[in-house]
Amino acid sequence: MKKSFLSVFLFTAIVAFGQKKKVILIGIDGLQFEQIATVNTPNFDAFTIKKGYNGGVFGTPSQQVTSSGPSWVTILTGVWTDVHGITSNSANQVSKASSVFKFIKSSSNKLTTASISTWKNINLLLYKDMYSVDFSTQGGTDEMSIELAVNQLKNHAPDFTFIHLDDIDHAGHAVGFGAAYGKAIQKVDAQIGQLLSVIKKRERSNNEEWLVMLVTDHGRGLKGKNHGNQTLTEKTIFIGMNKKGTSFFEGIDNEKEVHSLKEVETFIPQTAVVSTLLKYLNINIKKEWNLEAKPLIE
Repeated sequence: MKKSFLSVFLFTAIVAFGQKKKVILIGIDGLQFEQIATVNTPNFDAFTIKKGYNGGVFGTPSQQVTSSGPSWVTILTGVWTDVHGITSNSANQVSKASSVFKFIKSSSNKLTTASISTWKNINLLLYKDMYSVDFSTQGGTDEMSIELAVNQLKNHAPDFTFIHLDDIDHAGHAVGFGAAYGKAIQKVDAQIGQLLSVIKKRERSNNEEWLVMLVTDHGRGLKGKNHGNQTLTEKTIFIGMNKKGTSFFEGIDNEKEVHSLKEVETFIPQTAVVSTLLKYLNINIKKEWNLEAKPLIE
């Protein structure tokens, strides 16, 4: 009995040690954190989701508009606008900062990446780094993006995959908060479920361990239609993970009432995404990358 137990223990230890770590970052455009709880979302509920903030630090050079262009570039570079230089949604700009795609490739050419973006401007703003990405698409629909992502996960399983979904933001701009916005959230929840199903199969069959992160780029105005300003709701975002986070991450109180921008800025900065996924992939974070935030995992 003892010998059998030891054999099982050693086998389990060897398998765990040899697990290949991979990451998928699911970017959900324009989803107000508080609105998730208004509808049934079984797949969102599988994550630990904590409040964060975008828009830089108010009143400092890092302050940026709470719009998609600057926000997504911040999420994918780990720095604010005073470093990456993106100030609007216009595609006639190029990030001055390197992105996570370049960081990963510079650490090892053997690591593969994919960037699937329904809103084409994300990859265009980072186009210098897109040359090193193994698979990328710009534009289309959320349905197309999910289909492409499922195919990539099933057949190629990049070490890092970014997928951007846009329908919730469209619903917000069209009608604000309400039934249509809630329906869009449920649609994305089902799409997240599609991705999780493929990942779970890969974990069982391919000895892989996946970090799945959820993030949104910005909050919305009180009625849900607009964004771009420095208000409490527009600066409030969220970051979700399927892994246990640091004490800082786990200690964020989503129920805490905030009455000032300074209080919002005690939540998780969206700059923490890059350092977190690099940490998970065991990539040494170099000082010269000047990342703004510490990882959210140990």
